[in-house]
Amino acid sequence: MDIRELDRRVRELTGGIIDGLTDEQLDVESPCEGWTVREVIRHMVGNSLGVLAKVDGTEAPAEVDLGDDPRATFRQTREAASAALSEPEVFDGPWELRGQQYTGGTMLFVHFADVLVHAWDIGTAVGIDVRFDEDMAEAALSVVSRFPEDAWGPGSAFIEKLPAAEDASAQERLLALTGRVVPSAA
Repeated sequence: MDIRELDRRVRELTGGIIDGLTDEQLDVESPCEGWTVREVIRHMVGNSLGVLAKVDGTEAPAEVDLGDDPRATFRQTREAASAALSEPEVFDGPWELRGQQYTGGTMLFVHFADVLVHAWDIGTAVGIDVRFDEDMAEAALSVVSRFPEDAWGPGSAFIEKLPAAEDASAQERLLALTGRVVPSAA
């Protein structure tokens, strides 16, 4: 599976959802506890700016400014981060995350999984039934399931894992793994 193609598809999916948001929907509470849709977008923009800073050898901004149009800011920074991670020297080169060494290609997988899950968060917040293509859900699940155990719990990347039904789809398992209440499991 080509992560660059999966990443392109997740940018289109998430960007399409975000582009369709009204200004009022930006301030709706999301399934990410304590975050509005705007704050989820701010998180994703911050991650993209962090990638760009690392690639450029600069420091990521302490505060993320979404500018006048958070939708456009998301698209611009996300596309720039994906392009940077796809450059051969970055894609194959060393990358540190939480004290571990990875390649830029692995980081693109992590970035992809984060944006995919947050597409569901934003869509769910505004009443859109977001369905992932099976290969996208499987790819993200394979990445997230390999995160170290300290990635879950208070102060970590994810809240506690939730159970998923034995016959759950890859999307339902991914959402449960990242602490989202899956409608069929609720």
